[in-house]
Amino acid sequence: MVVKKTSAKKTTTKSTATKKTVVTKAVELSVSGNKKIDTLRKEFNKQFPYLRLGLYYSYMRNESTKTPLDGAKTLASVRRGDSSGNISISGNKKIKSLEQEFDKVFGLYAQVCYTTKEGKRYYTSGSDDEKTLASFNAECEKNGCKKGEWK
Repeated sequence: MVVKKTSAKKTTTKSTATKKTVVTKAVELSVSGNKKIDTLRKEFNKQFPYLRLGLYYSYMRNESTKTPLDGAKTLASVRRGDSSGNISISGNKKIKSLEQEFDKVFGLYAQVCYTTKEGKRYYTSGSDDEKTLASFNAECEKNGCKKGEWK
């Protein structure tokens, strides 16, 4: 048996006419009843680092002071008894749609929140609720909002 060794030359050519477009796949968060609230908050903040997801019992909607849900609990343990289902969160979802889905699917009051560069915390409202999560996250980044403030 004869083994023939061959060598190959690797040639690299540069072409100014060819541009590579890198497409990143949008990560979609899946939210079901068995997910712990803290896990959801961390995943949400990882996907949208300049935003936070506030979750509250629905009766707190009109309260002046809101106490967030216990992060150690699952969504199933705190949701309204007659609610069920799952939610999918992606960057192209409008803020108001996400908040409405939490109300419909889990019977919970949800608010997308952010922290300004001065450290002031706000809920989205008005025209901001018409923006997508990705575009509002980018806007918060541009405006110098604090990153990683999910707690």
